[in-house]
Amino acid sequence: MVHCGMSEVVITPPLGSSIPGYLDERKSTHIIDELYAKAIVADTGDGLLAMVVVDALYLRQIEVERIRERIQLFVPITADRIMISATHTHTGPPIRHGFDDSLNQSYLDYMVDRTADAVIQAYVQRQPARIGSGRGYEPDIAFNRRFFMKDGSVQTNPGCQNPEIDRPTGPTDPEVLVVRIDDEAGQPIGVITNFACHTDTVGGLGTSADFPGELSRSLKESLGSQVISLFVLGACGNINHVDVTKPRTSIQKKHYIKMGRILAGEVLKVREKITPAEANVDMQQAALQTFFPIEYRRPTPEASEQARQLIASGASAGRDRFFAEQLLLVNDNPQHIAEIEVQAFRLGELAIVGLPGEIFVEFGLKLKADSPFPYTMVNTLCNSSTIGYVCTKEAYEQGGYEPKLRNSHRNPPGAGDLFIEKAAGLLREMQG
Repeated sequence: MVHCGMSEVVITPPLGSSIPGYLDERKSTHIIDELYAKAIVADTGDGLLAMVVVDALYLRQIEVERIRERIQLFVPITADRIMISATHTHTGPPIRHGFDDSLNQSYLDYMVDRTADAVIQAYVQRQPARIGSGRGYEPDIAFNRRFFMKDGSVQTNPGCQNPEIDRPTGPTDPEVLVVRIDDEAGQPIGVITNFACHTDTVGGLGTSADFPGELSRSLKESLGSQVISLFVLGACGNINHVDVTKPRTSIQKKHYIKMGRILAGEVLKVREKITPAEANVDMQQAALQTFFPIEYRRPTPEASEQARQLIASGASAGRDRFFAEQLLLVNDNPQHIAEIEVQAFRLGELAIVGLPGEIFVEFGLKLKADSPFPYTMVNTLCNSSTIGYVCTKEAYEQGGYEPKLRNSHRNPPGAGDLFIEKAAGLLREMQG
């Protein structure tokens, strides 16, 4: 039988901290709900696996490395078997420089320690466990946010009931993948949920875990306060919660509560249908990892000159000036190559693929469709070997917000196809 432990620790930052996620500087004025780092450690026949998810926009690579290092001081597990990702909440902690150039190093130190501690505690709390997977379907709370307009252009978030909208540029992924983890007596230890939708339903100046936080609270109410709800963000680089066919007023002030409760209802339904495995499952290849380089995009000399002229003119403000300034930051950035990390874990019939960046939904759908496993969980914003959007080649040609070059998004066309190719190779190798 697999031995498993789960843990959660609070990582809420102090008030006045930067809130990354938008194109301007925000400082937190209040706490809507607590932020957490949540972990699972599974002791398989092939050794230990650890997965930890942080309520944050993303994590920088330096913090990922420090978290892995601290875990290894206390737990006999190698870095290639530690998967670290973020929920991508846009009302989260100060994990990068603010637009006022502030960096809260004391908070980053705290967050690193606490995130590692979540894994260490999960390791200590291991017990015989039964694990099973299942899938549900929720088509009504997530929508593609990129649209063909009637003039042939493509816009991201063109506005609710905009008469110039023609059709969405791509699909959504309504699958709700659920992992049920019970103890030997059949009592719930935790639930892992995988769903593809941007965690950006709150906004404002309050700190919040967004709808994964409400999902957790709802599951605890139904299953017990001891239950750990670990939310894994699917491929949702071009997916959000806005239904543009309805008026903006249809989005409630506390929409994150509605989202979390709807998702919790589907998770509970699926969980009850799962029969967790009692026997140990042969997992000869429970963890695989690969590294490969990509060359970042750079602006053309013409584009750089236009950006300089725009800034020098002093006539521009807002988004145009922001992207001009970002383009010049890219131009001066000395890092031209990124060493990409892709991971794959196996828990019985379930495969978990860890990909960096904000992956477009098309890539997640393809990876799951081609996977040799009955259940495949796509975990994005993993390990921070690169950040920013991972767009389809068509999106780069179409334009819109996501493909725009900026210092936090330099991934080239073709990167997503390469990520999926490497991940699919790991799955085939793991299947044997």
